[in-house]
Formats: sequence, structure tokens, C-alpha cells
Amino acid sequence: MLYPTLSQRGGRLAAPAAAPANPLTALFAAHRAPCVVTAGTFDGVHCGHRALVAQAAREARARGVRLTAVTFTPRPDAVRRPPGLPDLCSLHERVTRLKRAGADDVVVVPFSRALMGMSAADFVAHLTKDLGMQALCVGEDFALGRGREGDVPALRALGVDVVTVPLVREAGHEKISSSVLRARLAVAHAA
Repeated sequence: MLYPTLSQRGGRLAAPAAAPANPLTALFAAHRAPCVVTAGTFDGVHCGHRALVAQAAREARARGVRLTAVTFTPRPDAVRRPPGLPDLCSLHERVTRLKRAGADDVVVVPFSRALMGMSAADFVAHLTKDLGMQALCVGEDFALGRGREGDVPALRALGVDVVTVPLVREAGHEKISSSVLRARLAVAHAA
């Protein structure tokens, strides 16, 4: 059993330490402002990402708020199935590219197995209460939360104002994605 100790000041009993706050609460609170959020890994910030961020920036301006991009490191796929293919660009370059594409602020969330297990409802609550999200602007195939349970219809059912942006596709109708680009680079490097 732990016993209270005397504080260094005046011999008064020290207050028990408060339970640590959820790390997302502190991280998001440091960036809190009314905002439109766009969220994703954004590895490489390719043309599909840039189209999404540009549309999210227009949405934020129309609402008179800032655009906050929420990104994750390491990539969720690398946490699920390590070791994954390397990132298309460094985290520093990713943040720079997101800002250049139109984000007013970028929040980098440390991705872990614990975060992977968080429900979509809990993550959205952090975005809304701790970050100040008024709307979420994402690609039409977006999903977040445990097992990708928070797809666009589920997020709308939670009361989130979701703005979807059409996917950018190649001439062959395949969507442009970081995972496809990483796989192509791996094949090219192996040849």
C-alpha cells in the first residue's frame, strides 16, 4: 500500500497524482481551434491527397475556420503487419507538403496498437471535443477506428458532418493510393 508523503512545502500532505490524461486529449488540445479536419496517413502527399486537401481548404474557408490535417506515424499498415514497405517521404516532408497543399495546421498522431483498437466513436469524440472539429473532409472510401468501423455512413450516423471528395483515379480506373505507389516502387527497385 502506498502512503502519502509530505510535500517539500510546509509539511502539508501532497495531493495524490492525477491519472494521466489520454494522450490524444493533450495532443489535440494543443492544436484546438474551430476547424475542418482532413485525416489520413497522407504518405507521399500524392495528387489524390493534394486534391483532398485543396477541397478541404475550400470547405474550411467557406465556413470561416482553419483546416487541420491529422496524420499518423508510423503508418497504420506498418503497425498491423511490420515490417512494411518504407514511407514514400519523411514525416517532415509530409508535414511540409500538407501545409503547401492548403492545411493551416498539421497534427501528427503517434499510431500504436492501442490507437488501432480505439472505436470510431471515441476517436471522433477526441476530434470534436479536443481539437474543435466542425466537419470532416475525406475521400469517399475513408474509414477510421477499430477495424475501420467508422466509414462515411457510420460517421454520419454518429452526427459527424462529413464532406466526401471523389477519389482521383488513373487512366486505368485504379485509384491513386500510397500503398499502390509503394508497391510499384518496390517492384521497380527490385528490377
